[in-house]
Amino acid sequence: MSRVGWKSHATYMLFLCIALAMAVLSACDDSSSADADEPTASLQNSASENAYPESFKPNDKEYPYANIPRIVIYTENQQKIKDRETEIPAKLQIWGKKDAGSEIMDLTIRGRGNSSWEMPKKSYKIEFAKKQALLGMPKDKDWALIANYADKTLMRNFIAYRLSAALGVFYAPRCEFAELYLNGEYLGVYLLTETIKIGKNRVNVPEDNYSYIVEFDAKYRENEQIVFSDVITENGIGKPFRIHNPKNASISDLDTIKKHIEIFENFLKKIKYKKDNGLAEWIDIDESIKHYWVQEFSKNPDARFYTSVHFTWVKGKTIKMGPVWDFDLAFGNNSEESVIDVKNWLVKTSYWNSYLDKDSLYSARKKLIWNENKKKITAILDTVENCRKKLHSVAENNFKRWKILSKISTTERLLKPFESYDETLDDLRNWMRRRMQWIEDDYAK
Repeated sequence: MSRVGWKSHATYMLFLCIALAMAVLSACDDSSSADADEPTASLQNSASENAYPESFKPNDKEYPYANIPRIVIYTENQQKIKDRETEIPAKLQIWGKKDAGSEIMDLTIRGRGNSSWEMPKKSYKIEFAKKQALLGMPKDKDWALIANYADKTLMRNFIAYRLSAALGVFYAPRCEFAELYLNGEYLGVYLLTETIKIGKNRVNVPEDNYSYIVEFDAKYRENEQIVFSDVITENGIGKPFRIHNPKNASISDLDTIKKHIEIFENFLKKIKYKKDNGLAEWIDIDESIKHYWVQEFSKNPDARFYTSVHFTWVKGKTIKMGPVWDFDLAFGNNSEESVIDVKNWLVKTSYWNSYLDKDSLYSARKKLIWNENKKKITAILDTVENCRKKLHSVAENNFKRWKILSKISTTERLLKPFESYDETLDDLRNWMRRRMQWIEDDYAK
């Protein structure tokens, strides 16, 4: 090769190398740009993990372990829970004294409750990514963390659900006490509770468009599934019925339950006093009566068919009253004198109950079920004592966090002042004992 040819070849190779280098740099720039718009899986995982602390172990220096489980929840990037609609990604772990009692689990969390959502100590609705068994309760995705802020005993809901279960109803919500830490903040004693929904271990009916869970709910919101009936009125006003199941019901589904309610209420209006009216063809009498006795014994003000009164209905079958729900303002914990007073009937003459009680079979069965279950109802007093032992120490933590034992506030529904936690339980136990005695005396007349 001549020297001229060599130089030409060398020049060609130089330009080729430069071109290749520029192509490589351009490819790198494109890659960097793509990474900025759409992170790789490893970067995404890293960012997600960085949104949560490395350890969920609760800091218990100020609020020491008190022999009940501790539920620790962190929201993604420790976002605040501002409302009852927005579901915020979160993770949860259960802790004992020193060690974790569960894996870290994925879920979403949002606020829950009506007037209780306005309280300083909030209640929450949690939904896991997959079904979880919690504190010995069967697996499910949906749970509630009930604050019980207005109930200074912390146990009225627990007692009512236990009594309902003891009476042998078709379903009563299971629940267990726990302390809650949210984003590192201690929030006090909560009741981890099953929610009312269709499921094998909840309301066990087919999950289809012919199975309904319905609530009398005067506190309904505009975005909820509501039907109305004006067949039976109070002060000229009918009732709103909130349809929990089926979810996303069609107009036809809603029309089906509305028509059934109206037909049933027309039947109730025709009931003849002290006659057998064939009521058993329409409503499960025993379930209705057991539901009634939990509400009447506790003098639950909401049970006057105002809110939190549920029934289930499967097309072609009878109505089942229940499950029971929401008792923080029952058992004398109320501003209404008629609810505080252990005397007199509270829900006997309310709405559907006033018609049901006219039926001879129903009224006779109601008295019989009371007499058959007096021991179980009396035994609920022992439940108060058992809870006293379980909650005595942890109540110190709760009322250190929420200094409300002696506080009175109408807006926060703190209606009675107490000097100690024991005093709240003595007050509850005494109310229950006197309430039971009044019912016995009235039946003895």
